[in-house]
Amino acid sequence: MEPAEKPSPPLHLKASLHPFTLLELHLLDISAICADLSKRLQQAPQLLKNAPIVIQLPKQPIDLDWAQQLINALRNLGFIPVGLRIEDQQTPLAEHLNLPIFTDSSQKKSASSKPTNPPVSATPSIAKVVKTVRSGQQLVNPDGDVVVLGNVGQGAEVLAKGSIHIHGSLSGRALAGIDGDQHANISCSKMQAELVAISGQYLVSEDTPQQHWQKACYISLSDDGLNIESI
Repeated sequence: MEPAEKPSPPLHLKASLHPFTLLELHLLDISAICADLSKRLQQAPQLLKNAPIVIQLPKQPIDLDWAQQLINALRNLGFIPVGLRIEDQQTPLAEHLNLPIFTDSSQKKSASSKPTNPPVSATPSIAKVVKTVRSGQQLVNPDGDVVVLGNVGQGAEVLAKGSIHIHGSLSGRALAGIDGDQHANISCSKMQAELVAISGQYLVSEDTPQQHWQKACYISLSDDGLNIESI
Protein backbone atom coordinates (compact mmCIF):
# COMPACT_ATOMS: atom_id res chain seq x y z
CA MET A 1 0.00 0.00 0.00
CA GLU A 2 1.47 3.34 -1.07
CA PRO A 3 1.87 5.99 1.65
CA ALA A 4 -0.65 8.81 1.48
CA GLU A 5 0.67 12.07 0.07
CA LYS A 6 1.13 14.89 2.52
CA PRO A 7 -1.66 17.42 1.88
CA SER A 8 -0.63 20.86 0.72
CA PRO A 9 -1.17 23.64 3.27
CA PRO A 10 -4.11 25.93 2.45
CA LEU A 11 -1.95 29.07 2.63
CA HIS A 12 1.42 30.57 3.48
CA LEU A 13 2.24 33.71 5.42
CA LYS A 14 5.39 35.50 4.30
CA ALA A 15 7.03 38.71 5.40
CA SER A 16 6.68 41.39 2.73
CA LEU A 17 7.43 45.10 2.38
CA HIS A 18 5.10 47.12 0.19
CA PRO A 19 5.24 50.89 -0.32
CA PHE A 20 2.31 52.92 1.00
CA THR A 21 1.41 56.47 0.09
CA LEU A 22 1.47 58.79 3.11
CA LEU A 23 -1.48 61.20 3.30
CA GLU A 24 -0.27 64.01 5.56
CA LEU A 25 -3.22 66.17 6.64
CA HIS A 26 -2.81 69.76 7.86
CA LEU A 27 -6.46 70.65 8.46
CA LEU A 28 -9.78 69.02 9.35
CA ASP A 29 -11.92 70.29 6.46
CA ILE A 30 -13.09 67.10 4.74
CA SER A 31 -14.52 69.03 1.77
CA ALA A 32 -11.18 70.73 1.13
CA ILE A 33 -9.33 67.44 1.55
CA CYS A 34 -11.60 65.66 -0.96
CA ALA A 35 -11.34 68.52 -3.47
CA ASP A 36 -7.54 68.45 -3.32
CA LEU A 37 -7.40 64.66 -3.62
CA SER A 38 -9.83 64.67 -6.56
CA LYS A 39 -7.52 67.07 -8.41
CA ARG A 40 -4.51 64.85 -7.69
CA LEU A 41 -6.43 61.77 -8.85
CA GLN A 42 -6.97 63.44 -12.21
CA GLN A 43 -3.24 64.22 -12.44
CA ALA A 44 -2.00 60.72 -11.53
CA PRO A 45 -4.85 58.17 -11.69
CA GLN A 46 -2.57 55.18 -12.26
CA LEU A 47 -0.63 55.99 -9.10
CA LEU A 48 -3.44 56.98 -6.76
CA LYS A 49 -6.53 55.04 -7.81
CA ASN A 50 -6.99 52.16 -5.34
CA ALA A 51 -3.75 53.21 -3.65
CA PRO A 52 -3.13 51.92 -0.11
CA ILE A 53 -2.56 54.96 2.11
CA VAL A 54 -1.33 55.67 5.61
CA ILE A 55 -3.00 58.74 7.12
CA GLN A 56 -1.02 61.19 9.22
CA LEU A 57 -3.47 63.29 11.22
CA PRO A 58 -2.82 66.80 12.58
CA LYS A 59 -1.42 67.03 16.12
CA GLN A 60 -4.69 68.08 17.72
CA PRO A 61 -7.77 66.44 19.25
CA ILE A 62 -9.68 64.47 16.64
CA ASP A 63 -13.38 63.62 16.97
CA LEU A 64 -14.11 59.92 16.43
CA ASP A 65 -17.13 60.60 14.21
CA TRP A 66 -15.06 63.02 12.08
CA ALA A 67 -12.37 60.38 11.68
CA GLN A 68 -14.93 57.83 10.46
CA GLN A 69 -16.32 60.37 7.98
CA LEU A 70 -12.79 60.93 6.67
CA ILE A 71 -12.23 57.20 6.16
CA ASN A 72 -15.55 56.86 4.35
CA ALA A 73 -14.74 59.84 2.12
CA LEU A 74 -11.33 58.42 1.22
CA ARG A 75 -12.85 55.07 0.32
CA ASN A 76 -15.49 56.77 -1.82
CA LEU A 77 -12.67 58.44 -3.77
CA GLY A 78 -11.06 55.06 -4.39
CA PHE A 79 -8.30 55.12 -1.78
CA ILE A 80 -7.66 52.19 0.56
CA PRO A 81 -6.79 53.34 4.12
CA VAL A 82 -4.45 50.77 5.68
CA GLY A 83 -3.19 52.55 8.79
CA LEU A 84 -2.61 55.72 10.79
CA ARG A 85 0.43 57.73 11.80
CA ILE A 86 -0.68 59.48 14.99
CA GLU A 87 0.39 60.83 18.38
CA ASP A 88 0.26 58.61 21.46
CA GLN A 89 -2.81 60.41 22.83
CA GLN A 90 -4.68 59.68 19.59
CA THR A 91 -4.45 55.87 19.85
CA PRO A 92 -8.21 55.50 20.61
CA LEU A 93 -8.73 56.64 17.01
CA ALA A 94 -6.92 53.58 15.69
CA GLU A 95 -9.01 51.30 17.88
CA HIS A 96 -12.23 53.03 16.82
CA LEU A 97 -11.35 52.80 13.11
CA ASN A 98 -9.82 49.31 13.45
CA LEU A 99 -6.62 50.45 11.73
CA PRO A 100 -2.99 49.73 12.71
CA ILE A 101 -0.55 52.43 13.79
CA PHE A 102 2.55 53.05 11.66
CA THR A 103 5.59 54.69 13.23
CA ASP A 104 7.56 57.43 11.50
CA SER A 105 10.71 55.60 10.40
CA SER A 106 12.20 58.80 9.00
CA GLN A 107 12.70 60.09 12.55
CA LYS A 108 15.35 57.45 13.02
CA LYS A 109 17.39 58.83 10.15
CA SER A 110 19.46 61.97 10.09
CA ALA A 111 18.46 64.57 7.51
CA SER A 112 21.76 64.15 5.73
CA SER A 113 21.71 60.38 5.57
CA LYS A 114 21.52 58.73 2.17
CA PRO A 115 20.11 55.32 1.23
CA THR A 116 22.54 52.48 1.68
CA ASN A 117 23.46 50.26 -1.24
CA PRO A 118 20.66 47.80 -1.97
CA PRO A 119 21.26 44.10 -1.37
CA VAL A 120 22.17 42.03 -4.40
CA SER A 121 19.06 40.38 -5.77
CA ALA A 122 19.01 36.67 -6.51
CA THR A 123 17.09 37.45 -9.69
CA PRO A 124 19.26 39.21 -12.30
CA SER A 125 18.05 42.60 -13.50
CA ILE A 126 17.34 42.84 -17.23
CA ALA A 127 17.66 46.32 -18.75
CA LYS A 128 15.54 47.37 -21.71
CA VAL A 129 17.13 49.81 -24.18
CA VAL A 130 15.06 51.72 -26.77
CA LYS A 131 15.69 54.66 -29.10
CA THR A 132 12.65 56.81 -28.29
CA VAL A 133 9.21 56.58 -26.69
CA ARG A 134 6.79 58.55 -28.84
CA SER A 135 3.73 60.47 -27.65
CA GLY A 136 0.96 58.14 -26.54
CA GLN A 137 3.22 55.07 -26.26
CA GLN A 138 3.80 53.13 -23.06
CA LEU A 139 7.01 51.25 -22.32
CA VAL A 140 7.15 48.85 -19.37
CA ASN A 141 10.06 46.79 -18.04
CA PRO A 142 8.88 44.62 -15.11
CA ASP A 143 12.34 43.03 -14.80
CA GLY A 144 14.82 45.91 -14.46
CA ASP A 145 15.96 49.29 -15.77
CA VAL A 146 14.90 51.24 -18.84
CA VAL A 147 17.37 53.21 -20.97
CA VAL A 148 15.96 55.62 -23.57
CA LEU A 149 18.61 56.86 -25.99
CA GLY A 150 16.41 59.68 -27.29
CA ASN A 151 13.30 61.48 -26.04
CA VAL A 152 10.15 60.51 -24.14
CA GLY A 153 7.35 62.42 -25.84
CA GLN A 154 4.45 64.26 -24.27
CA GLY A 155 1.75 61.80 -23.22
CA ALA A 156 4.20 58.88 -23.34
CA GLU A 157 4.80 56.72 -20.28
CA VAL A 158 7.83 54.73 -19.11
CA LEU A 159 7.55 52.28 -16.20
CA ALA A 160 10.38 50.20 -14.77
CA LYS A 161 10.99 47.84 -11.89
CA GLY A 162 14.40 49.51 -11.57
CA SER A 163 15.75 52.88 -12.68
CA ILE A 164 14.98 54.97 -15.77
CA HIS A 165 17.74 56.75 -17.72
CA ILE A 166 16.69 59.12 -20.51
CA HIS A 167 19.47 60.58 -22.66
CA GLY A 168 17.12 63.09 -24.28
CA SER A 169 14.20 65.15 -23.00
CA LEU A 170 11.53 63.77 -20.67
CA SER A 171 8.19 65.33 -21.63
CA GLY A 172 5.87 62.48 -20.60
CA ARG A 173 5.74 60.33 -17.49
CA ALA A 174 8.47 58.24 -15.86
CA LEU A 175 7.65 55.80 -13.04
CA ALA A 176 10.63 53.93 -11.58
CA GLY A 177 10.67 51.33 -8.80
CA ILE A 178 7.13 50.21 -9.61
CA ASP A 179 7.54 47.12 -7.40
CA GLY A 180 8.71 49.17 -4.43
CA ASP A 181 12.45 49.53 -5.11
CA GLN A 182 13.30 52.65 -3.09
CA HIS A 183 16.85 52.70 -4.48
CA ALA A 184 15.63 53.23 -8.05
CA ASN A 185 16.30 56.61 -9.67
CA ILE A 186 15.41 58.66 -12.74
CA SER A 187 17.80 60.71 -14.86
CA CYS A 188 17.19 62.79 -17.97
CA SER A 189 19.00 65.37 -20.06
CA LYS A 190 16.03 67.76 -20.14
CA MET A 191 13.41 67.75 -17.40
CA GLN A 192 9.94 68.80 -18.52
CA ALA A 193 8.00 65.79 -17.27
CA GLU A 194 4.27 65.58 -16.80
CA LEU A 195 4.96 63.28 -13.85
CA VAL A 196 7.87 61.45 -12.25
CA ALA A 197 7.54 58.79 -9.56
CA ILE A 198 9.77 56.44 -7.58
CA SER A 199 8.29 53.63 -5.48
CA GLY A 200 4.91 55.36 -5.31
CA GLN A 201 6.20 58.83 -4.39
CA TYR A 202 5.36 61.19 -7.24
CA LEU A 203 5.73 64.75 -8.47
CA VAL A 204 3.65 66.41 -11.20
CA SER A 205 4.82 69.19 -13.50
CA GLU A 206 2.88 71.88 -11.61
CA ASP A 207 4.82 71.08 -8.43
CA THR A 208 8.27 70.76 -10.02
CA PRO A 209 10.59 73.50 -8.72
CA GLN A 210 11.27 76.02 -11.47
CA GLN A 211 15.05 75.86 -11.00
CA HIS A 212 15.03 72.26 -12.28
CA TRP A 213 12.72 72.82 -15.28
CA GLN A 214 14.32 71.95 -18.64
CA LYS A 215 17.61 71.09 -16.92
CA ALA A 216 19.54 67.83 -16.82
CA CYS A 217 18.19 66.16 -13.69
CA TYR A 218 18.85 63.24 -11.37
CA ILE A 219 15.89 62.20 -9.22
CA SER A 220 16.11 59.87 -6.24
CA LEU A 221 14.05 58.93 -3.18
CA SER A 222 15.09 60.37 0.17
CA ASP A 223 13.21 60.35 3.48
CA ASP A 224 9.87 59.40 1.87
CA GLY A 225 10.08 62.17 -0.75
CA LEU A 226 11.61 62.85 -4.15
CA ASN A 227 14.97 64.62 -4.25
CA ILE A 228 15.88 66.44 -7.50
CA GLU A 229 19.38 67.52 -8.46
CA SER A 230 19.98 69.47 -11.67
CA ILE A 231 22.92 70.87 -13.58
